[in-house]
Amino acid sequence: MKKLTFTLLIILALTLSACGATETATAEATSALSTDYENALSIQMQLSIGTFELEETEFAVDAEQAKELIPLWQVLKNLLGSDAAAQEEITALLTQIEETMTAEQIASVSSMQLTRENMGAIMQEYGLQPEGREGETPPEGFTPGQGRGGSGVPGMGGGPGTGETGMTPEQIATMQAEREKNGGSSDMTNSRMSGVIIEGLIEFLQSK
Repeated sequence: MKKLTFTLLIILALTLSACGATETATAEATSALSTDYENALSIQMQLSIGTFELEETEFAVDAEQAKELIPLWQVLKNLLGSDAAAQEEITALLTQIEETMTAEQIASVSSMQLTRENMGAIMQEYGLQPEGREGETPPEGFTPGQGRGGSGVPGMGGGPGTGETGMTPEQIATMQAEREKNGGSSDMTNSRMSGVIIEGLIEFLQSK
């Protein structure tokens, strides 16, 4: 009897595990965005950078959408900064963000095939810069305040203390490479970049 009970428990555990894996795969598969192109950004980065990029198109996020998206990005930022967050939670939240946007917006972002170059350009334009590590030197040719000017978004770019990077996309990529070379892991660097971009995106949406 005990042997039978133990066997049933094992079967139940395996079944639950399989269901969890299926749910995760299904959530990831529901995305209309793809990472099947050279130097593709992650789905999360495509959604955040893509939202900035949509501002220059007919599919820009409007004030009503911004109200719905702000709390979702705030929760995602908290999840990404937590060691206890499960990947399933992050994936589900990204799906919810995607579903809050229109099919036309997602299709437009998908067609952009966003890469790190786009990410660097957006970080430069909106004055988004991760905090440097102690002893870290800026990339060659970088002069504070030499960027393209203010972003027009309150609290972002355009003056001292507002986050203006004054960096070209190439310099941002160089700084990222230097961080990894000097001992910073790729995951840590990506996490730092992601947090800064999401924070900037929240401010951007709040300005609408």
